[in-house]
Amino acid sequence: MSAAETMQELPETSEADIRRLVDMQKAAHIAEGPMTAERRIDLIDRTIALIVDNGDAMVDALMADFGNRSPEGTLATDVGGTLGALKYAKKNVRKWMKASKRHSMFPLGLLGASTRVEYQPLGCVGNVVPWNFPFNLCFGPMGSIFAAGNRTIIKPSEFTVQSAILTKELCEKYYDESDVAVVLGGPETGAAFAKQPFDHLLFTGATAIASHIMRAAAENLTPVTLELGGKSPVIVSDSADFKKTAARVMTGKTLNAGQICLAPDYVMVPEGKVDEFVAEASDAVETMFPTLKDNPDYTSVVNQRHYDRLQGYLDDARERVPRLLRLIRPMRISRSSRITKSRRPLLLSRAKIRKSCRKKFSARFCRSNLTKPPMKRLVMSMTMTVRWVCIISATIRLKKIKSSTPPLRAV
Repeated sequence: MSAAETMQELPETSEADIRRLVDMQKAAHIAEGPMTAERRIDLIDRTIALIVDNGDAMVDALMADFGNRSPEGTLATDVGGTLGALKYAKKNVRKWMKASKRHSMFPLGLLGASTRVEYQPLGCVGNVVPWNFPFNLCFGPMGSIFAAGNRTIIKPSEFTVQSAILTKELCEKYYDESDVAVVLGGPETGAAFAKQPFDHLLFTGATAIASHIMRAAAENLTPVTLELGGKSPVIVSDSADFKKTAARVMTGKTLNAGQICLAPDYVMVPEGKVDEFVAEASDAVETMFPTLKDNPDYTSVVNQRHYDRLQGYLDDARERVPRLLRLIRPMRISRSSRITKSRRPLLLSRAKIRKSCRKKFSARFCRSNLTKPPMKRLVMSMTMTVRWVCIISATIRLKKIKSSTPPLRAV
């Protein structure tokens, strides 16, 4: 059971309060008119600064919500992945704002007519954020929303309580409410949120809930963009490299403990090669995660409801499938194997991780290195070198991001 279920529930936001925010942002949009490029870039810069300055807090919030969530996974997806989308939007703002020329219809072109498409902001965009990547799918879309000159109101998931509270606190600190607002609450707030007359509505989540979102939005003729979960099959040909394919498939399947819409759902392999693929998949998982239980690098299932749902799938499979395989053997990871276990380089390092690596890893290396055989000493030396390179490169990248971000003062 995650920490979110044992701590507190989000307070519901009334429909009247949500409508007040929508009306306020629409009025601000009309009063200001289309945002200038400088104004749009300023909003994106504020979002970049928000992510860079609060990466630690995001890691801690998701750790509290999931019970355990890989810090490196959070830095790679909710922090690093979000920064990439924001920087791309900032780079292309001015190009996206330019009018697009079109050919004039005959015979108007002969009379000197010119035709172009002018891209205009919509106004107020609603965003219903899911629980699996609450910061990435909240702040990532802001790049496109701000680049198009819009404002946004966000409804975080009630499953990740601490992340939702942090999102509201950060948005109140970095933006004016007429630009970005956050409403907290559970299903009742979600239903009221979907009824609002947004100029556009984004929803990421389950297909069953999406039908309710579409039905509510239809009352106001609100355009809706849906990103829904579904089946993600993998088709493996006879000529494929099974070792490489299995490693890639299981990387996607184990990312965030498979709690991602792109996680492979099933694999179709040539007849006679099922056992080969299963063996390679098992090796890939054991290489990445020698153990899953009590492993700080492996993410927990978000709550009891989803855990029970997954257990139900296993129970059903035991009755229907003639052979149910376990890809990883139960074992506990030793202290020494924790030190030498290979890890992917971090996309964005945190101060706490850098400090921990300097202190703990150096101390363990100094204590145990002299008692190891020569080959093991060489391996450990190489491992420590690689880690220091990752730490230094991540530090340099973080400094570059901070130096390229103009200083912003909180609104």
